[in-house]
Amino acid sequence: MMLRFHYSFTSKAAAVLVMLAGVSLLDGCRRESVTPNPVADYYPLVVGTYRAYAVSDTTWSKGVATATNYQLREAITQQYADAAGQPAYRILRARRANSSAAWADDSVFVVQPLSQSVTLTRDNVRTIELIYPLTAGKTWRKYSFTTTRADSVRAFDSKVGQPFTTPGTTPKTYDLTATVRDVEPVALNDGLYRKAGYLQVFAQGAGVVARRRYYYETFITLPNQAQQLTPGVIQQGRSRLEVLIDSGKL
Repeated sequence: MMLRFHYSFTSKAAAVLVMLAGVSLLDGCRRESVTPNPVADYYPLVVGTYRAYAVSDTTWSKGVATATNYQLREAITQQYADAAGQPAYRILRARRANSSAAWADDSVFVVQPLSQSVTLTRDNVRTIELIYPLTAGKTWRKYSFTTTRADSVRAFDSKVGQPFTTPGTTPKTYDLTATVRDVEPVALNDGLYRKAGYLQVFAQGAGVVARRRYYYETFITLPNQAQQLTPGVIQQGRSRLEVLIDSGKL
C-alpha cells in the first residue's frame, strides 16, 4: 500500500500523521487476515492431484429400481494455455467397480478458472460451474459460452457459507460450502408428474464434494393415453449420487 501526502506539515503534525497511518495500516492488515480464502479455493486445481467419488446409480423401469455402485476418479493431469492464453486444466476421469479393481480411463474434460467464474468443457460443450462472488440466491446462465444448447439457469441456494455433511456410511462434514442447483424447466420438473434436478456441493479447499442428478416420473399411461399418478412410486427415471471419498496426489 502506498500513502501519498500532497501538503506540507510541521514536523510534529507529520509525526502524528505517520503514527495514524501506521495504525491504519495495522488495522487494514488485521482486516485482511480474517478475509476468507479466494473463491477459487472452492475448485482447487493442482496438476498431479485427484478426487475420487463413490457413485450410486439407480434406474427405474415400470416401477422397478435397479442400482449400480462404482467409483469415479478425476485426476488433474495437465495445465496448458488456451487459444486466448488463459490457463486450462485437463481432467482425466477414470472408473472402477470397487476399491479392489483397477482404474480404467473413462473420459476427459477441461476446467478453466476465469476472473469471475469457473468453466467446464465436456464433449465440446462449455458450462459455467461457479461464479464469483458466492452469493445466496444468485443466478447465472449455464450455457453462456455456447449457442448449441437452449439457455439454462443455475443458482446458489440459501446455504452459501454453511457446513455440509456428505451422505453415506462414512459421512464427512465440510465447514464452508456452496450448493449450486440447476433451475429445471416446468416441463421436466412440475413437482407432480415429473421431478428433476441437478446439484453440486462445493467445499472450500476440497472442490466438489457431492453431486446429485435425478429425473423421476411418478405416473403411468393408461390405454386411453391419460396419465394416472402413482404417488410415492417412481415408474420411470434415473438418479445418480456422487460423494467424495478420497483425494490426494497421483
